[in-house]
Formats: sequence, C-alpha cells, structure tokens
Amino acid sequence: MKHLFLLFMGMLFLQIGGMAQDYETAGGYMDVINKQQENISKKFLAYVSASAHGKRARKVENLRSKLLDEVQEARMNIGSMPAFKGDKSYRDTTVSFMKLYYNVLNEDYSKIINMEDIAEQSYDDMEAYLMAKEMVDKKLEEGNQLMKTAQQNFATKNNIILNADKSELGDMMKEVHEMNIYYHQVYLIFFRPFKQEAYMMEAMDKNNITGIEQNKNSLLKYAQSGLEKLPSIKPFEGDNSLAVACKNMLNFYVMEVNEKMNAVSEYYLVKERFESIKKEYENKSNHSQTDVDAYNKSVNDMNKAGTAANETNKMLNEKRHNLLNDWNDAVNNFFNEHTPHYK
Repeated sequence: MKHLFLLFMGMLFLQIGGMAQDYETAGGYMDVINKQQENISKKFLAYVSASAHGKRARKVENLRSKLLDEVQEARMNIGSMPAFKGDKSYRDTTVSFMKLYYNVLNEDYSKIINMEDIAEQSYDDMEAYLMAKEMVDKKLEEGNQLMKTAQQNFATKNNIILNADKSELGDMMKEVHEMNIYYHQVYLIFFRPFKQEAYMMEAMDKNNITGIEQNKNSLLKYAQSGLEKLPSIKPFEGDNSLAVACKNMLNFYVMEVNEKMNAVSEYYLVKERFESIKKEYENKSNHSQTDVDAYNKSVNDMNKAGTAANETNKMLNEKRHNLLNDWNDAVNNFFNEHTPHYK
C-alpha cells in the first residue's frame, strides 16, 4: 500500500511588481508576508514529493521536522511585524493560520501516523484513516479561506489589485492534491475485496467451512461492486493505468469465487466427512469389510479432493502473486509519473 499524507495548502501567492519590500507601503507589507508563505509552501511540496517518491522514512520525517521549524519561524516573524497603519487584522489572521498549520502538522499528523499502523486491519479502519486525512485537508482549507479573505480585505482597503500566482509551484501543489484524491478513490475499491479475500484465507487455515462460504460470498459481492464503480472514476490526467490494474485484480476475485473456489470448498467438506469416518473407524475394535471399504473410499475421496484443491490453490497463488505485483507496480508508476519532484 502506498500512503501519501497530503495537507492541501492552497496559498494565494501574490504578484505585486515594483513595490518596496518594507512595512511602510501596503504592497511591501504584503510582500513580506507572501515570502514567508511561499517559503513554507516550497518546503511542504518537497516533503510531499519525498513521501510520494518512496524516500526513506527517516529522511521524510526529517523534512517534516524542518517544515515544523519553518512554520514556527514564519509565525514568529509575521507576529513580530507592526500593525499596518493601525490595522492588524491581516497580520493576525495569517499568524492564526500558521498556528493552525503547525498544530495540524504536529498533532493531527501524529494521530494519523498512529492510525496508519492499524489501517490495514480492516476496511473500516482504512476508510477511517483516509477520512481523517480528508478532514485535515478540510480544516486547512477553511483556515486558508479565512486568510485569503483577510488578504483581499487588506488589498481592497489599500487600493491594491491582486493577481493569483499561476506559477509552477502553485500548479504542482494543486496537482498533488488532486492526485491524492484520485488514488484514494481507486485504492478503497481495491482494498475492500483484497481484505475480504484475506478473511476467506484465514477461514481456510482454520478449516472453518461456514466462514469460507460467508467470506467467499462477501468477496464476490465487493469485487462485483467495485467493477461497477470503477467506470465512473475519470482517469487522472488521461492515465487509467491504476484503474486497469485494480480492474484486473477485481476480475481475478470474481473468477476465483465463481470458477475455482468450488474445488477448495469441496476439499474442506470431504475433509470434514473423512475426519468423522476416521474417528468412528478408530473407535471400533473390530472392523467389518464394509467398514474397511467405507474407510478406504473416504481416504481416496480425501486424496482426490486434496489434489484438486492443491492444484487450484497453486494456480490461484501464482495468478494472485502476479496481479498484486502488477497492482503495486501500477501504484509506484502512478506516483512516480504524477507526483511533482521539488528539490
């Protein structure tokens, strides 16, 4: 599984040409704050890029630590600025956003890291994990809107016309956000039957016939449901490779249940009957020819069913292994292709 923690930080960068970099003019005042924001956004993008491109955990954590330091420094720098001609609303709103951003990185992110440790235990845990990340995005976006409003109010009050920066940096951050949303959609479709198959295999290990049948039916339901949902997801920038790999995996699950699991289920039923016959046979001190014939037949049935089940499992294991490799390759290639590299 590929985990990419994305905090959407849609800063409104300003292009204010020809204005002094000081606190005496409104343009200069805004430019000081803008440079602090831009520096943090660059560090944030470097952090996201490293996370998505599979850098070592220690390096990624070091980047987060540096980002926290940058946010704290920017917060202090902006907080120490004087009010502009008695107006401190723009300054204080930006400081509040920096505080929110710091708390999200320091506290919310730590909670999400802890959730990540158990996310793969169940579909509900995974869904809660991804939802928690989306809630963090929402929290930051709401704070960001307040900051943008403060910017606009300050600019209007001081006769400044703002131009949204369409720079490469802004485009890159927007792309990362959208990429993460797309991946989560496809991943949840993939994960539900993936986890359900694991439950089915666990039931098989425990010789739990009822559990096998229940989980088999659920696996088929989730795989078919996923196949119905996938076409409604628009390819990301024309790239449908992740959805194709997911579809291939879901088709495998459908085939596994509809065409191959009968042989496996039959083996466990035959095995259960054999254990019963064997126990009854061993409890008798004397065996009639009928007893011997019945026992030998159960042994033959057991061996025949076991051979069929082993052949089926071998085929399924090989196909599953190859398709999961294809899925993992598709995920890695997707992030390598679409995550911006920022140094």
